[in-house]
Amino acid sequence: MDTSALVAALVADHEHHGIARSHLQAGAALPAIVLAETFSQLRRTFGQPAGTAASMLKPWTGDFRRVLPTTSTAVSSVFARAVELELGGSIHDALVAQVCLEHGVALVTLDSRQHQIALAMGASSRYLLA
Repeated sequence: MDTSALVAALVADHEHHGIARSHLQAGAALPAIVLAETFSQLRRTFGQPAGTAASMLKPWTGDFRRVLPTTSTAVSSVFARAVELELGGSIHDALVAQVCLEHGVALVTLDSRQHQIALAMGASSRYLLA
């Protein structure tokens, strides 16, 4: 899952909660960058206290096997394709896609741009609003 889908899955009154929650698999591993971005969104956009945001992410942050690391290889791969893909602010999206690709995890997203970048990076991606 990317940040858009994870936030929706965790926030009960999010407009896409139902569809995103149904794709949040028990035991799923998530990219570390997604966990950090989700924590930020829970705090900034949804006004959650730090303790609440941390608690919501505990299933992943409390089990290192469920956190997909961002490797130096992933960073190098993304920057090697940055010009070709015309990456700007979407470089974070490419990094999430590359981490998923490296770990053989399909990306699930509510963000059409993230979906397109993931496909361009060669990652498996499912766009939930298609």
